[in-house]
Amino acid sequence: MAMNLLGVGSGLDLNEILDKLEAAEKNRLAPVKAQQKTVNNKISGFGKLKSALSTFNSATAKLQKKELFQARTVVGSDNYFTSTVSSNAQLGNYVINVEQLATAHSISTNAVNDKNTALGNNNATRTITIQQANGNRLDISLAENETSLESIANAINQAQIVNADGSTSDSTVNATIVRSGTNSYQLVITSKETGEQQAITSISSDDSNLNSLIGFDINQPSTSAMSQVVEAKNAKFNFNGIAINSSSNTVKDVIPGVDINLKAVTTTPQNLTITADNEKAQVALKEWVEAFNQLKSTISTLTKFTPSEANSDKLNDDNGPLIGNSTLRNIDQSIRSIFAKGQTGEFSVLAQIGINMDNNGNLVIKENQLEQVLKENSEAVATLFTGNGETGIANEIFAKVSSFIDKNGTIDNATNGLNSTLKSLDKRYEQINDSINKTVDIYRTQFTRLDVLINELNSLSTYLTSQFDMMANMKK
Repeated sequence: MAMNLLGVGSGLDLNEILDKLEAAEKNRLAPVKAQQKTVNNKISGFGKLKSALSTFNSATAKLQKKELFQARTVVGSDNYFTSTVSSNAQLGNYVINVEQLATAHSISTNAVNDKNTALGNNNATRTITIQQANGNRLDISLAENETSLESIANAINQAQIVNADGSTSDSTVNATIVRSGTNSYQLVITSKETGEQQAITSISSDDSNLNSLIGFDINQPSTSAMSQVVEAKNAKFNFNGIAINSSSNTVKDVIPGVDINLKAVTTTPQNLTITADNEKAQVALKEWVEAFNQLKSTISTLTKFTPSEANSDKLNDDNGPLIGNSTLRNIDQSIRSIFAKGQTGEFSVLAQIGINMDNNGNLVIKENQLEQVLKENSEAVATLFTGNGETGIANEIFAKVSSFIDKNGTIDNATNGLNSTLKSLDKRYEQINDSINKTVDIYRTQFTRLDVLINELNSLSTYLTSQFDMMANMKK
């Protein structure tokens, strides 16, 4: 409100004069603002650098895994078997003949008319004992009202094996009620796992009624109440001329790194071919090169230099925010020094596998050369990048870049220093701004006094003029 009234008494445009004085005072803030802008640009620049370094390090991490260069592809007959291979599988062609699949032992009772009718005697309790070729023994206790086919099946499925040390483990057999016809039910007991050692060798009960229904002795099939439905068999197959016997159709480490799951008996010899899969390594190397080139582009942008206009002392605004920055320069040189350093092994530098640095500092892949060395000597390529776990281009670069981007690393330290500088500049800005406000307040007070004084002088001048006029008129 005071500003609006300023100059009313004097008739002078004191508001305009005060605005110009205030604007002149605020020029004192310009150097601080320029410094704040510079520091903020540097902080932003380090953020962009850290992002590019993080992307590069993520791509580098993939190359630290030796398995990447040892990937395998397996080709076989899905009709007869499937295969999985790990990185240590030997390359080659193999021949497989499947003679017999592993089967789970299964035996069945004769048919009864009602699955819920009690079949045991009148004793309060009885026991059914099931034994297998592997030595497993399952004892099932049944109450008087638990002797129907349904109850026996439930009891078998819920029972547990008591081990020699007193601990218990799950039963290795299953029981199922099969409806084989109208009013015709049979109890089928099957081993949970395949193979000859899982065979059910005997079933007996101290309940003579039940024994006449479920009694079984694998060595005396003609006198057994239960009959064999499926014989327990081991898988038998021939791998490159070597006969192999397995209790399971899934055979692990037939040769190191090769698992085979048998599905059907073969009619003719089937081939299994294991070849190197270099595609994953090629893709990872391409991503790594692209990430480095993007990092190089980011560094170039951050250190861009544009000459100033002729006869101008002002730096060009197009200059990169980190131009001449020693921290960035050290980061760049540290990474490039690892590229230049020779590694121990058959391949010591990137150029030997088809990755070269052009005149602009970008990495370029000669794809035919890279594909050839991976095909002929992927192990040496792996050594170039992975070394002994600490040496190797990938391990050394990952460790170095991590020291730049990790918490309290090189970039965090540089950014923390800049933030401290920015806080000091903010404080300085507030101090200067407060000083300007005080100075403007002093100008305003002085102008107000001047306005009042001029107003008073004008009033006095008007009064005196009127007095002089009156005196002149009286003399006439």
